[in-house]
Amino acid sequence: MADTEEDKTEEASDRRIQQAREEGRVATSKELVAAVGVVAGGGTLFASLPFMGSAYRDLFDAMRARAVEGELGITDVNLIAVTVATTMGPPVLLTLAAAAIAMAFTGTAITGFNVAPAALEPKPERLDPIAAAQNQFFSWQPWVQLIKGLAVASFISWAAWACVRDHLDAIPVLGTLEPRAQFAFLGNLALDFLQRVAPVVVAIGVADFGWQRYNMSRQMMMTKEEVKQEHKEQEGDPKVKAKRRQRARQIAMQSQLPKVKEADVVIVNPTHYAIALRYRREENAAPVVVARGIDHLALQIRAEASRHEVPIIEDRPLARALYARTQFGLPIPGEFFGPVAQVLAIVYRQRAARQRPVTQPSRGGSLPR
Repeated sequence: MADTEEDKTEEASDRRIQQAREEGRVATSKELVAAVGVVAGGGTLFASLPFMGSAYRDLFDAMRARAVEGELGITDVNLIAVTVATTMGPPVLLTLAAAAIAMAFTGTAITGFNVAPAALEPKPERLDPIAAAQNQFFSWQPWVQLIKGLAVASFISWAAWACVRDHLDAIPVLGTLEPRAQFAFLGNLALDFLQRVAPVVVAIGVADFGWQRYNMSRQMMMTKEEVKQEHKEQEGDPKVKAKRRQRARQIAMQSQLPKVKEADVVIVNPTHYAIALRYRREENAAPVVVARGIDHLALQIRAEASRHEVPIIEDRPLARALYARTQFGLPIPGEFFGPVAQVLAIVYRQRAARQRPVTQPSRGGSLPR
């Protein structure tokens, strides 16, 4: 059964959020990005108008002086074209650049500079015309976007008309003014338009971004079963972990149990810990751990030691400490020399009692020599 919205009661986990970001599913707002671009571009254009007016006035004066002297030739027309391009081009390009940079910065800021290569990967479901038609015509989101876009366009159109209406009396006499005054008029018109439009479009963009974030968080909410499944995937399936532990025990048995027969003594606790030690004075300065284990492996070590008649000595504190501080195949640390020497002394005395020739250690707490 498909999960319903009522089933999704848990907040999205960090892993789910990260996966969504990798797929390019992040909260964003085209309206907010466009609003910032309009404000930045309009502000730059307004700041450039005085420069444009001054250059246009110089061009107008030069052309009027040439016209008084005689007819304008093709050279003058080319000069006008070049002058207009060099005069109007930089402010226009600067306006477009300011809008583009502001939009790019805003888009990066609200998405957290998210790079999603997975979003560019081809997916067969994107080519499904039925699914595309359902998303376009039978989903509420495209209609909301359409209504929102029409509302913003209608407001901008109204603001432009309101600005022209308020300055309608000055438009007929605009051609009689000098270029500087004409551009001053256009600057006031642009400023009036920005003052009307900017607060509203920015407010709409901020509200839209807030709604997109809320909608995204709601879509990414998880059911309790999804939370459990994700936790299981992160922590590992208990069955898989049990198989890994079993395999680790098998490897330990295969590598350690054959060496128990070489040990001089096995120290136990009495069933939970088992440490097999081998001491050869000509090979190592200290006893070497040839096998170590707990629980099931400890029982296997005990059984193997009994089968090969390796002495088993019970010393609970020493067995625990050796298991915690030693490693398979390495000599014991120096702090255990004294206790282990006493254990080996017991073993050597037992051998001597059975008429086996061995060199017994001293009882002063040092290893046999």
